[in-house]
Formats: sequence, C-alpha cells, structure tokens
Amino acid sequence: MTNEILHSRIEERFNDIFETPPEVPSYIYDNLSHHLRPYQEQALRHFIYTQRSDAADVSFNHLLFHMATGSGKTLVLAATILYLYKEHNQQNFIFFVNSDAIIKKTYDNLTNKSSSKYLFARDGIEIDGERISVQVVDTFPFISAENTIYLKLTTIQKLHMDLTNPRENGLTYESLEDHKFVLLADEAHHINALTRSDKKKLTTREAQEKTWENTVNRLLHLYPENRLIEYTATINLKDDTLFNKYKDKIVYQYDLKRFMQHGYSKNVVLLRANEDDNQKMLHAMLLSQYRKYVAKENGIDLKPIVLFKSNKIAISKEANASFFEIVRSLTVDQLTRVVEHGKAVHQNRNSIWHKMFQYYSEQNLANIIQDLQWDFTEETTINANDASFLSENNTLLLNTLEEVNNPIRTIFAVAKLNEGWDVLNLFDIVRISEGASNTKMTTDSEAQLIGRGARYYPFEYEGENAYIRRFDTSPSDLKVIETLHYHTINENSYIKNLQKSLETANIQVKEDAYNRLEAKVKPKVKNADWFKNGKIYVNKVIPTTPEDYQSLDSYNVSSEYEVNYESSIEQLFGSNQETVSGNKRHEQELNIDQRLLQKAIQRNKFYRFNNLKQYVPSISSMKEFLESDNFLGNLCIRISLPTSLSVDQLSPQQRLKIVEKFLAYAEKNIRSNYMKLKGTPIFEGIAFSKLINDYVVEMNKITNMNEVVDTRNMRDHDWYIYDKAIVNNLESNFIDFINDYVEDLKEKYNDVYLIRNERKIKIVEIDGTRGFMPDFLLYMKDENTTYQVFLEPKGGHLYEQDKWKEEFLMSLSSRSDVEILSENEQVRLIGIKFYSSSPELKQKFKEDFIDKLF
Repeated sequence: MTNEILHSRIEERFNDIFETPPEVPSYIYDNLSHHLRPYQEQALRHFIYTQRSDAADVSFNHLLFHMATGSGKTLVLAATILYLYKEHNQQNFIFFVNSDAIIKKTYDNLTNKSSSKYLFARDGIEIDGERISVQVVDTFPFISAENTIYLKLTTIQKLHMDLTNPRENGLTYESLEDHKFVLLADEAHHINALTRSDKKKLTTREAQEKTWENTVNRLLHLYPENRLIEYTATINLKDDTLFNKYKDKIVYQYDLKRFMQHGYSKNVVLLRANEDDNQKMLHAMLLSQYRKYVAKENGIDLKPIVLFKSNKIAISKEANASFFEIVRSLTVDQLTRVVEHGKAVHQNRNSIWHKMFQYYSEQNLANIIQDLQWDFTEETTINANDASFLSENNTLLLNTLEEVNNPIRTIFAVAKLNEGWDVLNLFDIVRISEGASNTKMTTDSEAQLIGRGARYYPFEYEGENAYIRRFDTSPSDLKVIETLHYHTINENSYIKNLQKSLETANIQVKEDAYNRLEAKVKPKVKNADWFKNGKIYVNKVIPTTPEDYQSLDSYNVSSEYEVNYESSIEQLFGSNQETVSGNKRHEQELNIDQRLLQKAIQRNKFYRFNNLKQYVPSISSMKEFLESDNFLGNLCIRISLPTSLSVDQLSPQQRLKIVEKFLAYAEKNIRSNYMKLKGTPIFEGIAFSKLINDYVVEMNKITNMNEVVDTRNMRDHDWYIYDKAIVNNLESNFIDFINDYVEDLKEKYNDVYLIRNERKIKIVEIDGTRGFMPDFLLYMKDENTTYQVFLEPKGGHLYEQDKWKEEFLMSLSSRSDVEILSENEQVRLIGIKFYSSSPELKQKFKEDFIDKLF
C-alpha cells in the first residue's frame, strides 16, 4: 500500500484526463440551508467517488473527513446523510461524540428548524417530490417507515455503556444486527487512544477511551453495508500508527492552513504588551467597542465578543469581578489619560492600537463611557466556569452569540470552550496573566481555542454579503472586523511555546503590522494638461431625511409577516415529544394582544423609546409606535401550521417567540435602512488631483481569492497612469487585454489612459442606495468629446450576485434622465459588460468593448 493518503490518490485520479469527477446531486443543494463552498463540494465529490465503487463495502466503509475547525464539517455531514439516504437507502444514523454540549449543538443543527444554524432546508427536506422527515430516536424501529431518516444522537460514553450494559428497550448489539446503519463520529480523534503508538503513556481516561474504539469497530462490522464516517480537525498524522490506520481512510483533507490561506477565516493577530491584567482587560474592551463603532459607521450591525481566558477557576472569577469594577468606576478623566498615553506609545500608523486610540481621541469620551457601561454588565456576561454552566439557557446563549437578541458581549472561561463551540463573532481573546502556565500543553489548548475564534464573521458591505475576507489588500479600517486579536502574555517562554502550538495547528499568525506595496502616479501624467485640468464624473447622492421614514414600509418592513410553525418554535434537546410535521398545512392568523406585544418589546432593548426614537424620528411615544397603523397598529402575523394543529394550541411562550422573531426581523431592517444616501442621475466632475494619487496596499501576500497579489512594472506603458500595477490574476489578464487594443484606441482617440480605482471613485445606483467602486476607468478624448469608461473585472463566483452593477453600468449610456454637469466640454459615460475569466463572458465583454469604443 502506498504511503499516499486516500485523499491524494482520489485527487490524482480526478486530475487524470480520462476521469470525470462525480457531480454533487442537485437534491443535496436543494435540501441544505447553506450554500456549499468549493472545498465542501470537492469533499462530497471525493466521498461520492468512493461510494460508487464496487468495493465500497470493503474498501470504503470507514472514512475520515479531516477538515479544519470552522470549515463546515457539520454541513458536509448533513450532505452525506442526504446522499446515503437517497443513493444507498440508508435510513438509520448514529451520531456520537464525547461531549454533551456538542450533542445539544448537533441536535439544533440537524433537527431544530428555529435555530439559526439549522442545516437542512427550512421548508422541509424533499427528494423526488417526496417529503422526508428526520426523527430523533433512542432505538431504531424494527420496520422503518417510508420517507423517514432516523437519527440517534448520543455521546460515545453513553453508547459504550448502553451496549456493554444492556437494558430493556435499549440499544443492544443484537437489536442492531438486522439493521444497516451509518455511524457518524464527530471530533473523532477521541476514539483513537487504542491506536496511538505511545500506549504506555495512556492516562486513566484514555485507558477507558480505548474500549470505545473497540465498541465502534464492532458496530461497524455488524452488517456488510454499515458505514463509519469520522469528522475531525485534530488528528496527529505524524504518529506513525495513526498514519497507517488512516492513510487509506482520509477521503478529504482540508487543513487549517489552507482554510486560512483561502480567506475563509479571520486573520489572527497576536497582541503583546507589558500590561497588568486590569489594563489588558480595559484595552480589550475598548478595542471590542472600537470594532463595533467601525462596523456601525459602515452600515454593519456587529456585536463583537471578548473572551477572557484564565488558567484557574478562582482567578477567572477574580478577573470577572475586577472587570465589572473597571467598567463601573471608569471616568472621563481616567479614560482621557488612557487615550493620550495610548496615542503617545503607539506611533506606528499600521498598528491597531494607533488606529483605536486615534479614533477615541476624536470622540466625546462621556458618550463612550456611557456606551461601555451599557454594553458590559452582569447581564451581558457569561462565566463558563460554574458547575451549572452547561444549563440549557447558557448552552443556547453560547451557540447563538451572533443573533441580534443575544445580549452577551463578554465570556470568562478556563477550559470548557476549547472544543465543539461554534462562534463567529469572537474577535478578542485575552490571556489573563495571573497564575498562567507556559507549558506546551497549555499553549496547545490555547491554539485550539484560537482556531475556533478564527471563524469568519460574514457581513454585508456595499450591498455585498461575503463569507470570505475582503480587506487583506486594502488599508480599510474594516480589516478590524476580519481579524481575531489574541492578547497574549508577554513572556518569552510562553510566546515560544504558543508559536510552536500555533505552527503545529497550522494557524497562520502575523504581528500587528502589514507588508506594503506602493504604486505612484507617473510624473509625466501628473504634469499632463488632461490630468491637471480634467475631471472624473460621479453621480451626486442625496441623503434620505427623517421625513422619508413615516411608516414601517419606509424601512422595508412589512406589517404582514408570515412564519412557519417549525421555524418559530424552539426544540429543546432531550425532549421525547416529536415535532409535528406534514405535507398538509393550513394558515392561521396569530391574535396579537397588547400585553403580548408589550412583553416582546420589553425583552428587546432596541425598542426602548430613547433608542428607537433615533431610528424612527416620526413617532412621539411608544404608544404611537404600538398602536399607529403606520407602525405596529395593523401588524398581522400569519402562521403556517400542520392541519392537525390550531393556533389556539400554541403555548404563551411559543406565541411570544413568534412575536420576538418578527421584532428581530423589523429591527434588522430598521437599522439597515435608516438614513442611507441614495444616488441621483446627475453626474458632476471632480478634479483628477482630488481622486487620483499615489496609493499603498497593505497585505499579507494573499488576496481574498487566494490569488497572490503581485506588482507589474508599468513604467514603459505610457497608457497606464501608475508606475506599477498591483493586481490579482484576473486583473492582470484584464490589463493584458487592454494592452492588446491600446494602439487601435490611440488611432481613434487623442488621449488613452487606464486608471486603477483604488477605493476612491464611487458611483451609487440611481434612486437606490447600493454603491460600488469600479476597479478601472478608461479615460479617452477625441477632438470633441471626453469619454469615461467604467470597467470591472469580476470573478465567476461574484458574477451573478453583482449582476446589478453590470446592469447599472450598461444603463449609463441609454438612460434619458442622466445629466452630466460639464462646463466647457462634451462628456460621455460608458459602461462595459464585466470582464470575466469565463470564455463565454470574456467574449461578450470583448464584443461590447469593441462595439462601444470603436
């Protein structure tokens, strides 16, 4: 057997010109609530390839997905359930892991339609026109019902105990002998103690765990068509014994290094400082709040989380108490001294501390303190060290930290959150110094925690919602919400071990500074008459005014709200009550009395009048907001229910949840739609010198598309205004295209210059609020007219979602209402179709380019 892992052999086969990789079936896409990313699709192709083999029952009955923390292993798991159900008639699935917390999270992921992290289609699973139900069971039925997936969720400890100590009506080896089933092992590295090469060093716990491995192996071999599919981000393939066990079982490998390189994670930045813990906690709180402010100023709703990590529970509790005292006692004079000292110490303009303290130096610090004392309180803090910590309520709070109604901003913890914790909006981890250990075991645990915190927080910006970093190569302040900051202990032996742990975990870390590439406008261009006196035309924007917001309609909030019963009722883990579902449904209106509405309003601090008035200035009282027909007075919530249920059967708590769901929807739209600028058809000129200048790109050498940014020397190309082109691969190809046509253009036009738009020139959708910055402008001039041509290279993955931009550009030369305010020259604005790497789209761009410019 070759020493290559199975993943590599499949990849090599796919690259063979005679081998066509299998496609992911459409029913998988249709029945997942999240889009599959390219690497997830590739993982499924690998898996499907193995299962289509005639030898699958022997050679590929035990497989491992070795994928990074945060890469969406559970979504791949959900997709494999759908595939095995449809293609291999597998109805019975046993999911096991070593942690109750992960069981609760997975229960929500796979069964709770009201959870924000539910993975299947929210309107129900449907394959070949048949509705498929997912039933959570303790034991599998002797005769399986049609169109049903049975799912047993358990810990490996309980599974082992149930099988080795049989009980009446419980799961036994004998009851499973006549069923085929699939074992789904999450965090699968925990069942490998028996296989490790250093068995002599097993702890008491590991000695117990090695029997788990035997249990799992016995289950796998009970039935020929059984499958064992493991999922983990943590497996030590440098251990020869583990490598030999898994080399022919790793069906797909996507480690954390690749995950981060491809831009799917936050950047991770270590912050070191010689500070005591109180000062470190204060600075981390200020940095967290700075993120919130930067996000808000860019129209992004963000609630950043801070985690304070200690080595001992007693120290964690002391730090927790100290933190509250810091917040309560903070004064304007004290914060002024902190900011002034911070500005003096942090002079490097690339430092996050410099940017943060500079920002605060320009703010009203009394208002800053008021915000801090509102956001950081006992009510917005979880201490994850108490014995009762893993209660249902705390588990729910921890697994919904990104949601609008979740109040938590700070978490104090020792070791309970290193594994199985999904969080996207964790941006600061603060290592409490007191009592800290600098051992490799400690830093290995911290590296694992950093890996979890590095999960990317998706956010909408300028009309685009991305799940991948966008600002690696930009000096934008928004880099702060694409970065996880780890506030370390500044002690040499600790730092040395932490670096080793991060390297072992394949976590890429950079210090708080960035590489710089600089492009300069050529002197000849700066001295040219067209540059000195010419203008770039962008459309004027006008602010929306408070008068524009007289009803919920103004915020794009409908007072008629429709909700499915399943998506509004929370399923509690461990409940034996089956979720009512069915194809036949009916719709009923929820009776919303004032007491129900007021109770829901009181539970959401956004709707406190002083805050709400800032977003809804037309109201004079909460009574008006609640009773006016322009707002909640005519609110109608319709619920789609199974025919066996009536709205009258819903409990008061369920009714409250439904109204809260509406209020969360309304809040999001009110926040995002208030006081935006809208574009007009009037274009006015701005001097070149105000918009075009030398620019610097700060970068970590990787773009958000995993294309290495490079510089092309453009000194000898007089038509390109900069001495260098700082571009990715697609943009470089675009420049090659322009180069091929420059001489032909010069025969028709006196001046021809290509301008890179480095986030300066922005146009806004006419009568809308969506704006964008075209990547390039082609400036041309003949005897009578100046031409401004907007050009945009666009990667295939963004082509469809940015179609509105192309349509806007294409409309510029045809709209009758476009007015160009030009004093003494004729100006034409021209938009060209997107330039793309797709041959078909590239041809359309070429035809449009030639047709409009020649």
